[in-house]
Formats: sequence, structure tokens, C-alpha cells
Amino acid sequence: MLKKLTHQTILIFIFSYLLNFLWESIHAVLFYTGHQTMDSSFFVRMISYVSFMDALIVLGIFISGSILWRELEWVKKYDSRKIIYTAIIGFLIAAIIEAKALFFKQWSYNELMPTIFGMGLSPLVQLSVTGVVAIIITSIISKNEKFK
Repeated sequence: MLKKLTHQTILIFIFSYLLNFLWESIHAVLFYTGHQTMDSSFFVRMISYVSFMDALIVLGIFISGSILWRELEWVKKYDSRKIIYTAIIGFLIAAIIEAKALFFKQWSYNELMPTIFGMGLSPLVQLSVTGVVAIIITSIISKNEKFK
């Protein structure tokens, strides 16, 4: 049981990191001011760091789901109710992060960023989308015979 849980945790983290790295890289260049002119080594370090933090958040959503459903391997039965849970929690966390960052002027959007109540649409849906996709991929892999 612990071995399966460890595999799931590692897979969720890896897929979440990779998906968030891709998402962060694309939307940083397209939708934020100042990122287009950053030194490339600084940009990669910054994107790596925020992707790592995003992956930890998705892992936190997984752990909170394990507590909520009192089931460590709940991703194997990743149904619509659990997808909605992941998406809502991801959206709420993203909204808090965005509101704080905008309030303290940690970043700003360019004119291409679609906004809702002054918050960027791309970062608002990011954790929901990347979290759901990372868990779906992990669910598919976890159902494989090698993990049974």
C-alpha cells in the first residue's frame, strides 16, 4: 500500500511540475509585463521555482483529497466528483495567490491577459487544469497492472 501511494505521489508531483512548467513558461511570456526581456537563466530559474511550488500545491490537493475521502489511493477512482473537487480547490488557491500578488504588486499583466475582477484568467485556471490533468495521468498509470 505504501509503495503504491509513494508511486502515486511521485507521479502526481512529476506530471504537475512538468505541466506547470510548460504553462508558466508560455503564459509568462505572453501575458506578463517584463518577462520577455528577462535574462534567460533567471527566467528558467524563476519558472522552475514557481512550477515546483505549483506542484507542491497540487500535491497538497491530493493529500487533502486523501483525508477527505479517507482513501489513500483515491486517484484510481478519479470520477467527476473528484475532478470537480480538484478544480474548485485549485481555482480557490489560485484566486488567493493572484489577489495577494496583485495587491502587493508582485506582478502585472499586459494587455493580452484576459481578466476577471482584475485577476488574470490564465493563472486563475492553471492549478485546476494542471492538477486535474496530472491526477488523470497518474490515475491511468496507477490502474496499470504493474501497480496492482
